[in-house]
Amino acid sequence: MTTTPSTDPVPAPDTTGPYTFGLRLAAAFGLLFLLACLVFTGMITLGDAVEGDGSGGVFIAAGFWSLALGAVAGVAALVVPHRALVTAQYCLGAAGPLLALMD
Repeated sequence: MTTTPSTDPVPAPDTTGPYTFGLRLAAAFGLLFLLACLVFTGMITLGDAVEGDGSGGVFIAAGFWSLALGAVAGVAALVVPHRALVTAQYCLGAAGPLLALMD
C-alpha cells in the first residue's frame, strides 16, 4: 500500500475569532476596576451610615451583591474569555456604587 502526499493547501489561521489574550487582559483589569468600585461603595456606605439613619438599605446590599456577581463574571472571563462576560463584569462593577448612591 502506497501513500501519496496530500495536495491540500495548509488552512489559514482563523482571524475572525476574538483575541483571547486581549479579553483576558480586559478581564484582569476589570478585577482591578471592581476593587476600586468596592472601595468606593464602602466609602458611600460609611458616609450613609454616619450621615443617615445608621443602617444600610436594600440598595446598598444590592450594590455589594452586584460587585460580588461582577467578580464571579470576571473570574469566569479569565477562565473562558468571552466578550459578554467581560462586558457584564464592567457593568456589574459600575452598578455597585450607583446602587449604593441610590440609598
